[in-house]
Amino acid sequence: MNIQPFGGADEVGGSCTLIGVDEKRILVDAGNRMNADPGNEFPDFEALWQTGLPHVVLLTHAHTDHTGALPELEKMLRSAPNVRVYCTHATRDLTQVLLEDAANRNKEPGYRDRVSYTLRRMECVGFNQPIEIYNGLKATWIPAGHILGAAMIHIQGEQESVLMTGDVSSADQLTIPGMAPPPLQPDVMVMESTYGNRKHKNRRKECRRLVSDVAKTIDAGGKVLIPAFAVGRSQEVIRILKDAMEHGDIPKFPVYVDGMVRDINTVYERHPGLLSRRLLRQLERGEEIFYSGEIRKVSSPKELESILSGPPCCIVASSGMLVGGKSVDYLKGLANSPANLIALSGYQAEGNPGRALEDLAKEKDPYKRELLPLNDKTKVRVLCGIERYSLSAHADKKQLTDLVQRVQPSKLFLVHGDEKARKKLSRTIRERCPAVDVKLPKNGGTYTVKQFPGIADGRKQTHDRILSAVRDSVVNLGMKGPFTARALSEIWFGAKGTTRETVDFLRLALRLPNAFFVPLPDSADVYEVKS
Repeated sequence: MNIQPFGGADEVGGSCTLIGVDEKRILVDAGNRMNADPGNEFPDFEALWQTGLPHVVLLTHAHTDHTGALPELEKMLRSAPNVRVYCTHATRDLTQVLLEDAANRNKEPGYRDRVSYTLRRMECVGFNQPIEIYNGLKATWIPAGHILGAAMIHIQGEQESVLMTGDVSSADQLTIPGMAPPPLQPDVMVMESTYGNRKHKNRRKECRRLVSDVAKTIDAGGKVLIPAFAVGRSQEVIRILKDAMEHGDIPKFPVYVDGMVRDINTVYERHPGLLSRRLLRQLERGEEIFYSGEIRKVSSPKELESILSGPPCCIVASSGMLVGGKSVDYLKGLANSPANLIALSGYQAEGNPGRALEDLAKEKDPYKRELLPLNDKTKVRVLCGIERYSLSAHADKKQLTDLVQRVQPSKLFLVHGDEKARKKLSRTIRERCPAVDVKLPKNGGTYTVKQFPGIADGRKQTHDRILSAVRDSVVNLGMKGPFTARALSEIWFGAKGTTRETVDFLRLALRLPNAFFVPLPDSADVYEVKS
């Protein structure tokens, strides 16, 4: 098996990984980089072209850092019309909204046609239903939480398997359930590490703090802007405000929903079976799940000026990092008044206006802040309040480590994180899961995962003779361990011959008194060579 990241390995953004299994090339995701320098927006497709076109493309979820480069990839795939793009139904619907919005803004000749060709390639799959994706190769999409339709993808070859996590969230959100931990033990897992160096704050407390700050600002005569990712975060924020007003926790006030958020809300409503039970019941009763008398969508660009000049209110608008979209237009009208508040609700990547705004908040005296540069080359004086709320839809360090401990892959590749996050998470996992070989890949690298052919000779052997041969093999190969029962089973039976039954057989042998391996203290099913 080969792992080749062409983007998104040692960064957040531009996710694009080529997996080589059974001499077949599977490309997982094709995302763009937010606010990147011209010419660096996309994964290294030139290197991908030199490696060889993928036989099939799989998508984990719809966020543009995982799908935004699909039209660019289409330039290459036009020469391979039979290459299919597989994803869940919700991912396809959300990606259509995102790519068509990009087509409305992108003036490059042929871009809209490439969006159309990309959407035609897409074939939808259900959750937890293994399907053949290419010449005997199978894949299963497993619910990952994060956003509507997001999935971990388990790719199964003849002798080896890999689990691509995409972005995951173990906690239930107001709109969708958390991930379903997969009952798998893949050879390789490629896992995100966005929040690998930190623990999330208590989500309920953060929600209460958000609604309290919004209500206080409006009560004092100000306005609140919540720039939020159009997919996922906006829906959560709307529900947080809606629930708080309906429960009487805060007074009712106008909430305006603007930008792409409106279309994404419609997609969420079209997939009730993927929503939380509460939202599903409300839809079944014919109720609105995002709007109310107080919460309404902005139907015309002309309303922006009346909202900015009108009475106190709250605005939920895309984009979450203030890279573009309606949130920037509202920011320009609200930032220069100390009465107003900008509430940041999501991850702010380095180099984006949202991160710059977050940095400005460290200066408590607003009159000492520098001007905020925006992507349209304008600069804004920020005198308003700035607050950051931890409402992430990514798993944190503990949740990611728990996932690894449950899955116990032989090798783990940490991607989708900055240097601090990946290094911190790798140290934590090595401490908690000593039998997992952790790698920190870089974009452009090629990482080969070797499979053992097995040393069994077909004759019946006692437990002691098997363990003795396995011990001699790992020592001669210079393998330091520790080892899981599964890893030792692969050495004896080979990767192809290893099954649940062979692993149970080795596990039984290891638990019997023997002179070759000893269990590690406080570690379930992990062993090291007996000195």
